[in-house]
Amino acid sequence: MTKKKQAKPQRWRDSDKAIRATQIAFDVENEIIDAVKQEACHKGIAPSDMIRHIVGLKVTVKPVRPRLTMSLKEDDYHALAAKYGLEPNERLAIKARMIEEIRKHALRKRY
Repeated sequence: MTKKKQAKPQRWRDSDKAIRATQIAFDVENEIIDAVKQEACHKGIAPSDMIRHIVGLKVTVKPVRPRLTMSLKEDDYHALAAKYGLEPNERLAIKARMIEEIRKHALRKRY
């Protein structure tokens, strides 16, 4: 009994190239890291795309979703719930309060 080999979906085939890529890290001064990140941010691109641009490699333009991310542990939800006067399971309300606090902070700290 022979099994017919199924073709990979296109999205999996597209990721094959990425799997073969090698990630490298650059140990440079904080001043250099900050400068590259700031320039990338001002141009609306990822720092890795900024580096590709700097060294003359092709940069694939893909839309960058404007968002900030972080991970929260269960203890974090409990601490934030206490801070905001909410229950730990009110995660959307906690997120809304965090967004409000982040916005206030950013507007106060504009450079």
